[in-house]
Amino acid sequence: MSRIIGLDYFYAQVEEVENPSLKDRPVLVCVFSGRTDESGVISTSNYKAREYGVKSGMPIALAKRRLEGVQASFIKIDHSKYETYSQRVMEILRSEVDTLEQTGIDEAFFDITKRTEGDYRAASSTALEIKARILDQEKLTCSIGIGPNKVVAKMASDFKKPDGLTVVRDREVSAFLSPLPADRIYGVGPKTAKLLQTRGITTIPELAHAPTEMLEDILGKKFAVYLHNASNGTDDEPVLDSGEVTQLSRIITLKHDTHDVDEVLTELLPALRDLHERLVSRNLFFRNLSAMGIGKNLSLHTKSRTLETPTNEYSVIEKETKGLFAALLAEVGDLRRAGVRMSALQDMVDQHSLTEFTR
Repeated sequence: MSRIIGLDYFYAQVEEVENPSLKDRPVLVCVFSGRTDESGVISTSNYKAREYGVKSGMPIALAKRRLEGVQASFIKIDHSKYETYSQRVMEILRSEVDTLEQTGIDEAFFDITKRTEGDYRAASSTALEIKARILDQEKLTCSIGIGPNKVVAKMASDFKKPDGLTVVRDREVSAFLSPLPADRIYGVGPKTAKLLQTRGITTIPELAHAPTEMLEDILGKKFAVYLHNASNGTDDEPVLDSGEVTQLSRIITLKHDTHDVDEVLTELLPALRDLHERLVSRNLFFRNLSAMGIGKNLSLHTKSRTLETPTNEYSVIEKETKGLFAALLAEVGDLRRAGVRMSALQDMVDQHSLTEFTR
């Protein structure tokens, strides 16, 4: 079971967050060439701007003509600002999922099959909580698709925007794909769509039943196989952890809201053991440990501690986690969810224990 998350009209939405007065007007984030005030292209726009036919890649001059007489905002693109927001959102995701594969500044595949035990209802609940946390902490909406594989999840994420959640169970894949045009498949752009049209293929069902030999003739073997599988709703590509591991985390939903530290720790024990196993399997030691608590209103609270010496000893993990939650619960009321994050990770390939390391 795969999921994908996409932040809605990301650059323009960040500008709305930073300047709420923009929210009810067309907002266009632009790549200015510097020659004139109107030279360059639109990088992205909010949905208000799209009502006027403005879209990504459109020349700024054309967009201004379409918005003539409208109070619109043309804003210079700011990559560093958007990257900061992206990093914080991805950190939220990493604390909620088994595996995260970031595919862009505003998009990522993730897998939570293990922690939801493959249950779609549990996955839907987790997706809603992720959306709520991102909205609460970053004031951003996102759209999430849940499906049996990456291809279906990607199409599902695009199905309801903005702020959507679309779930496609295994038995629903065929019915979900049947009414869709072929260009809804990830990777089918205008050029590929035109090539398919020359062979009478305009819908996903037509593509699914097309002879692979014919697809190979016009698209090449590798892409033809991908399109055949994708149009039939099959895809065995796993969600892969992207980039270097900089932290490990687990967060769980408690059986009931509580401020009892022993109850929290008891329910967290399986997650702590899982984190310990992941540390050991990767030969990693951590130095920073954080306790994370989410209240009834989905607000996030944390308590952190930096150890004098890096470790991956389970007894230290359990002891320090209990101490951090005792301090956290003394300040915060009942918790709905609880989790642990380990950071400042170090690769200790040649070390096997804290004792050996300190020697």
